[in-house]
Parts: sequence; structure tokens; C-alpha cells
Amino acid sequence: MKGADIRLSYTDPMTGQAPRSTRYRETQYVDLDGVVLVVRHAHRSRSPLWSAEPYTDHLHSSAHALWAKHLQAGTGGGLIFAHIRRRDLLEQIAQAVGTEEWARGRDAWMGLPRDRWWSGRRFRVVRRAPRQWWAVPTDPSRDTERGPWTSERAALDAIHPNLNSPRDGTT
Repeated sequence: MKGADIRLSYTDPMTGQAPRSTRYRETQYVDLDGVVLVVRHAHRSRSPLWSAEPYTDHLHSSAHALWAKHLQAGTGGGLIFAHIRRRDLLEQIAQAVGTEEWARGRDAWMGLPRDRWWSGRRFRVVRRAPRQWWAVPTDPSRDTERGPWTSERAALDAIHPNLNSPRDGTT
């Protein structure tokens, strides 16, 4: 994978909505290997830092402490990235995806408890082959995959019949 292959989206893939307007701060999302990363950059600040970290809004309150313990243990796989340039940040993420450290971090992340009352999307739609669209669960411990459908629109209509939002950029 190359950094140029990573496509950032302004649409939150967990809720299907764009983030609220935040002045001088850019927030984008990318879904890689089942982990949603939030990419942030502060415009017009003295810090040119770009950062990426896992999406945390859907976690149970105890999960943050468990994740901090995982990071302090130094076992690697933090899934947290930072760089001065956007292009270099995406290259750093692309080099990490698929490595053993990424797998350890992804497994630890997927093992964290999710908030069962969180009201975001339960599925995101991904394309696995031409004309094969699948609904992948955001919480793998509670749901199984659904599909395939012949188009993204058909998949969205099947899992979110009242959804009128634009595409979420997860293709």
C-alpha cells in the first residue's frame, strides 16, 4: 500500500455525517483494515502537525483506560501517528498497515468494549469485488456481515432505509 492510495473523507463513516464546523481545525476520516482513523490538522496555527488516531466516540467509558494501559505497556501497535506534512503522515500510515505491529494494535483495539447505547451506524459498506458490496459491522462482537449486494446504493437502502446522506467515502 502507498500513501497515495489512502483516501481521506470529510464524512464520518461511523455516523454518516460531516463533523460540525470547527474553526481553524480540519478533521478527516479513513477506514483501514476495520479501524477508523481520525486525521486532524490545525489550520492557521504555529504547529504544522498532522495527526491520526483511532475513532473513540463509540467506546465504553472504561475502554479509554484499557487503551492507555495498552499504550503504556510498550507492546507496540498504538495506531497513533503524527507528522509535519500530510503526505508523509499518509505514507507513515500506509507503511504500518499490514505489519505485525499493526495487527497487534488492531487486535487490541477491536478487543476494547464498545458503548452499547451509542447511536451511530452499526454497519459500513465496503466493496470487496466488482459488483459485490458488503455491510461490515462496526462492532464485530455483536453483528455478522451482510451481503453481498450489487451496488452501494442497494446495500445502504437495505441496512439504512431512511438514510438520506451522501456517500460516506468508504469505497
